[in-house]
Amino acid sequence: MKFPIIAGLCLLLSFAARADTLEIVTEQLPPFNYLEDGVAKGMGTEVVQAVLKETGREAQIQFLPWARSYQMALKTPGTLIFSILRTDEREEKFKWVGEIAPYGVSFYHLAENTEINVRTLEDAKPLSVGVYLGDAKAEYLAQKGFQNLSQVEDDRFNLRKLLLGRIDLMVIDDSVIVELLRSEGVDPALVRRTMPISDLSGHAYMAFNKDTAQDLVDSFRKGLEQIKLNGTYDRIIGNYLLIN
Repeated sequence: MKFPIIAGLCLLLSFAARADTLEIVTEQLPPFNYLEDGVAKGMGTEVVQAVLKETGREAQIQFLPWARSYQMALKTPGTLIFSILRTDEREEKFKWVGEIAPYGVSFYHLAENTEINVRTLEDAKPLSVGVYLGDAKAEYLAQKGFQNLSQVEDDRFNLRKLLLGRIDLMVIDDSVIVELLRSEGVDPALVRRTMPISDLSGHAYMAFNKDTAQDLVDSFRKGLEQIKLNGTYDRIIGNYLLIN
């Protein structure tokens, strides 16, 4: 009987060690989180780094495609993911730390396409909509019965498809599209915001894998609370021109 018991103890110890190991993942999503010349930047990034400092922990932030970051956070104990939207569908899948950035989602269309007049989700359903693969916005629209979703792995492709007339709408955060237009060299006058999606607007979060050790989660919650109390959080926000 010794060997099964020892094996079981080893498995439990291994799981506990993994649950207390800290991995931090995110994606390229300026102005919230991005790499520039090998340096991690962005409002969400700075908030996470400030919380790390408060907890006394050290960890490298990994910038990965969103779908990969999301799967790591779902499957690997000790994984922290940001900037992630908190939705009903995701609520039980993670241990939520707290809000790290204001976030506002809208539909956008070509300004020259004056026939598009979206005032409700029902108005948008017959149209082709560009979304980000594995993102909460795609999940939300699919749940609302959207059939014409065009999913890509990078919002740059949605913007390019919109400019070429291959999709009617794209759905994106209002701050992200400002940076996207700038980085792609696109005149902002070519694209028009047509309707905000209130259900997806509010704040982006940081969250842990649901099997992460509770002590680790609690330390990050306290760290986030502390930087909001001491003014660090407000100073970080003030350095970024978010338009939500």
